[in-house]
Amino acid sequence: MKKNLYEEFDNILDLWMQKLASVENGYKKLLENTERNTSEIKYGTASSYLGYFCPSLVLDKITSGFSKGRLLKSMPENKDGKRIIYDIDNNGKLLRIQDINSFGTIVETFIIREGNTEFSVIFLDKKLTASYSSSTRTIYENGKLARFDIIGNSSMWSEIYTYNPNDDKKVECKQYYYVPNLNGSSKSIPLGMKGSPAQLFIMEIDLDSKGKVVKIEHSEFIEEQKILTFTYKK
Repeated sequence: MKKNLYEEFDNILDLWMQKLASVENGYKKLLENTERNTSEIKYGTASSYLGYFCPSLVLDKITSGFSKGRLLKSMPENKDGKRIIYDIDNNGKLLRIQDINSFGTIVETFIIREGNTEFSVIFLDKKLTASYSSSTRTIYENGKLARFDIIGNSSMWSEIYTYNPNDDKKVECKQYYYVPNLNGSSKSIPLGMKGSPAQLFIMEIDLDSKGKVVKIEHSEFIEEQKILTFTYKK
């Protein structure tokens, strides 16, 4: 993380707009890659962002209304026609999500991989859209989740993970919520102070032997103090 967090966040938002511009006319190429590499199709229940494959360790634990959904053994027989379809490659990696609503409208989320980074881009009616839902960026280091960003038109949610080198069941997550043009805010105001365009939440995470989250101590950074707000227990 840079010393000037606001500058770093602004740079990420700028780079993301460049990424969207680079794939704006790339639907055909993304579709061909998906069709060529899909080895398995899975179905799921209603979900948000990357659904069942969302890498965040905390999002479904701390966010009201957010759900990763669950996988189904076969295509759901919903009378309203709603369904979630996941295209998976032979390594178990997500290639595309098709979110089909009751009107038959298909929203497609494609995954683009560049080294240790994964981007999601969303197409509605084969056209890139940044307004239907926020896109994501996921970064891995040494096979572990290092960062998960949800990037929208006017805000960014970032989760940055630090693993305890002495205890593989302990993880810290610093979660930032940044709104660059927040009314009444100023980038001259430090993080955690009233009037800052960003909030910082610090989570101490306990994992079980299978790497599943069993406890989160959730705190907010306010006026240079870490204040415990709630505790999640499975």
